[in-house]
Amino acid sequence: MKKSQTLILVSAAFFSAHLLAAQNNANTKADEPARARLFAPHVISTGMYERDGALSPDGRTFFFTLRYTRKMGAIAYSQKKDGQWSEPRIARFSGKHYDMEPVFHPDGERLFFVSNRPVEKGGQPKDFDIWYTTIEEDGWSEPVNLGAPVNQPGNEYYPSFTSEGSLYYTAQLEETKGGEDLYVSHFKNGHYLAPQNLGDSINTPKGEYNGFVAPDASYIIYTSEGMGRGYGSGDLYIAFRGADGRWRKAINMGAKVNSPAFEFCPSLSPDGKHLFFTSQRMDTSLQMHYPLLKKLHSRPGNGNGDIYRIKSGIIRELKEKTGIGKTG
Repeated sequence: MKKSQTLILVSAAFFSAHLLAAQNNANTKADEPARARLFAPHVISTGMYERDGALSPDGRTFFFTLRYTRKMGAIAYSQKKDGQWSEPRIARFSGKHYDMEPVFHPDGERLFFVSNRPVEKGGQPKDFDIWYTTIEEDGWSEPVNLGAPVNQPGNEYYPSFTSEGSLYYTAQLEETKGGEDLYVSHFKNGHYLAPQNLGDSINTPKGEYNGFVAPDASYIIYTSEGMGRGYGSGDLYIAFRGADGRWRKAINMGAKVNSPAFEFCPSLSPDGKHLFFTSQRMDTSLQMHYPLLKKLHSRPGNGNGDIYRIKSGIIRELKEKTGIGKTG
């Protein structure tokens, strides 16, 4: 079987699992969520700044952003072999420009990401656009800019897809309510349509960003700084879509997910069992001295970004609190 055919079959299974998870999420005691835990400590989550986790449809490759200065980042990946995650490597299409926020498209053949790379070869870096690369026999293709109407003057961030191909992302457009807002560009007849603001139930006069949408668009998880007093500098919130198709008011995901630090960059595993996100949490009770600072610099939990994971049953718990009903 050709690689592209295999990927399509894997992708179908991937999004079927996502849809099942969105509709019947964690209904057994074994799936009851505990607090979030570091993902792959000292391999993927290290003393460096890691964020934006994207697990491949077959669950064997984990893509993420490795940010190494305030203005530079690269997309890295780790492969699971004999139950262990390998030492990360920088993806072939990344490492020269500021690349971040990888996510798999529903077709299983394309990896989307955000970059400030020049649109034209030999040009100057521009604002952040959404790009994609396609898997080939020998790796990944040269990245392609998604273009208008999604990419516009200004920054576009954090793509996320429904199973039908609609694209949810962050942008600052003329009608933005404040800071950055969440938008959707529906995919019709092979083309993306003009972006639509997700409205007052989601967006506030302050910043909203890094939204992950369920494959069936039944919920969206994102970071907000405008939903009132939370646990820290930025918390993860979840909004559910009602039977009328309208988004309900977002609610805080609570202390099992959020901390006094900054939480952002949510995503769901292909089997729907785990929610990934990034946190800048650290132990603030420590009395700092030079040897400890030196040690903290090379281990996770030092206030840089780390990737965490929690069982997705937390989504069912929170939906029940909204009164919309159980996910099952």
